[in-house]
Amino acid sequence: MWRCAVLVSRRRLYSTRSGFADLGIDTKLIQALETRFQVHTPSSMQEELIRQTTTATNNLLVRQHTGSGKTFALILSLLSLTIRDHHLLRGLGLDESSALSVQKANSVVVVPNRELAFQIESWVSRLMADAYPEIPRQKIIGRYVSGVPYEAQQRGVLKRHGVPAIVVGTPRCLLELAYPEDGTPLIGVRAPDLLVDIVEQSEQFKGEFKLDAAKPGVESYRGVRRLVLDEVDGMLRLPNRHATERQKLLRREKPKPGQIFVDRLLGTLGVTRISNSLRPPQAPARSSNAKGWQKASDLALARKSLTAETKKRPEFNIVNEHSLQIIAVSATANKDLRNWMVHRGWMTMRPLMIDNPGQNIDVPTATTHHCLVIENDRAIRNLRDKSESPQESSRTEADTLQKEEEGDRSDSEQQTMMEQMSEVAANVIRELEPRGSVIIFTRSDASTAQFGRVLESYGVVARDIMTRFDEQLGTMIDQSEGKEFLDIQAKYAPNKDKPLGVFLATEEAARGLDLPDASLVLILDIPKSVASYAHLSGRTGRFGQPGTVVTVVPVGRLGWFESKMRGIFAALNIRPTKAEFIQD
Repeated sequence: MWRCAVLVSRRRLYSTRSGFADLGIDTKLIQALETRFQVHTPSSMQEELIRQTTTATNNLLVRQHTGSGKTFALILSLLSLTIRDHHLLRGLGLDESSALSVQKANSVVVVPNRELAFQIESWVSRLMADAYPEIPRQKIIGRYVSGVPYEAQQRGVLKRHGVPAIVVGTPRCLLELAYPEDGTPLIGVRAPDLLVDIVEQSEQFKGEFKLDAAKPGVESYRGVRRLVLDEVDGMLRLPNRHATERQKLLRREKPKPGQIFVDRLLGTLGVTRISNSLRPPQAPARSSNAKGWQKASDLALARKSLTAETKKRPEFNIVNEHSLQIIAVSATANKDLRNWMVHRGWMTMRPLMIDNPGQNIDVPTATTHHCLVIENDRAIRNLRDKSESPQESSRTEADTLQKEEEGDRSDSEQQTMMEQMSEVAANVIRELEPRGSVIIFTRSDASTAQFGRVLESYGVVARDIMTRFDEQLGTMIDQSEGKEFLDIQAKYAPNKDKPLGVFLATEEAARGLDLPDASLVLILDIPKSVASYAHLSGRTGRFGQPGTVVTVVPVGRLGWFESKMRGIFAALNIRPTKAEFIQD
C-alpha cells in the first residue's frame, strides 16, 4: 500500500516552542501581524506548516479542521518568501522594478471561490500596507476571479502593472488568463531553470538521480516555484466512492476547471513529463461490460495499481526552493483524493502529510450545533432522534427520494421555502442575540439578493459576503484600477441606515472563509454532504472561540431531510443540542 510520511499536529492551539521569527518570517511582517491581526504566536499546526513551506524540502498534503489557520499560515509563508527573494535579488544588483519583474508568478494559489481569493488579497494588502508600503501592492499579489466587474478591473491591472509575484485566483479565471483559447495569455508561466534540468534528467533516468543546488544567480529566481491548491477537494469535486459508473464516466469526460488548469500548468512546468518518464508500462486496457461501461473507475484503478506502481517507480525528491513545491490543503481531504493526485502525476514523490490526530473530518470543538425542522404545516421543532420519528424512510425509499428531494425546486416552491426559512432565521437571530457577526448560508442555486430582500421584510438587514472584503480593500484600491470596480464598491458601501454584521453567502462560498468575529452561522436548507457541513459550520468557533450553528431544513417526504441531518451529525460525531427557544 502506498503511504506518505505523516506529521500529526497536536491539539493545543498555541505552541511556545517557536515564534514567527524562529521560523524565518520577515521581521516587518511579524510586526504587521501583531498590529493588524493581533497575532503573536503560531499554533503548533501553523508552526509545522510554515517550517515545511519556508524550507521547501517536501510536497505537502495538509488536512486540518476548519478554523485552524491553514490558509493564513500558508499565505504568510509565501509573502515572507517573496520579500526574502526580493531582498536577495536587490542584493544581486537589481533595482526594485527589475527584481519584481523576475519574481513574476513565483507563487500560484488556486482557490475554489472568489470570496476566498478576495480574503487572501485583503490579508496580504493589509500586511504590506504596514510592513512595506513603498512596494506597490499590485506587484506583490493579484487576485483573479470571474464575474463582472472584476474581470475588466483585473485585466486592466495586469496590463498596467504586469503579473505579480503571488497569483491568487479561481480555476476558471486562471485558465482563461493563462491558457486562453485565442490571443496572448495575460498571465505567462514558465518552469524554473532547476526544474527544467530535473525534467531532462528524468527522461534519461538510469537508476540514479542527483538534485544539484541552484546556481546563486538571478535566473534561479524565475518561474513558478510554489503551487498551492487550497480546498483541493472542493476544487476538483471527484465522484465519491458510491457514485454510479455513469457519473464517474461523465466526470472523466468533463473534468472541472480546477483539474484542467492544474493539468496544463504542470504540463507547462514539466512535472507531467517527469511523472510519465518514471511511470512503469501501463497494464492492458480494462475490459468493458456488455453495455460498454468500464468495470473500474479511475479511483478504483488508483487504489488497485498504486501499490505495484510505486514499488516499481523510482522515488526521488524534486522539491527544492528553486524548483517546485506543491502544497494541497483541505479540512476534508481523504485517501481517495491523495491517491488520485499521485496516480494523476501531480506529485512525483511521497508527500509529507500534516494531519489531524484522528485523521477524520473534524469540526471546531467549541461550537454548539442546533437543527430546526420545518414541518409541512410550517410548525417549527427541533431535530428528533431516530426513535422519536413517527415516519422513517427505508434505505430503498431514501435512495428513491434523494434525487426528488434534492433536485431543483420550482420557482413557487423556492419562494415559499425562502420565506419560511427567512422567517425562522430572523427569529433565531432575535432569540440568540449573537455578540458578533452572523453568516447566513443558502443553497448554491439560491439568489442571495432575493434572500436579502425577504430577510429585510422580517426586519433583518443582510449584505452579500463580498461586501465585507470590498470594504477591507476599499482604502487600498488604486483609483485608476477601473471605474467598474469603484462602482460596485459604491453600490455596497456601508450605509448608516443599514447596520453591519449579517452576511449572506451561498454554500459554495463557505470554504476557507475567515470572519474572526462570526459568532452565529445559519445554514438554510440541507447541506450537500458531510464535508460541506463541516466547512459551513467551521465558519464559527474558530481558534477555540465559542460559536453557534443553526441548521434549518424542511422535513421532506418520509423524513428524508431529517434522516440525512442525523447521518451528517453521526459522521462528524456531533450531538446536536435542542434549542430552548423552540417548543416541541
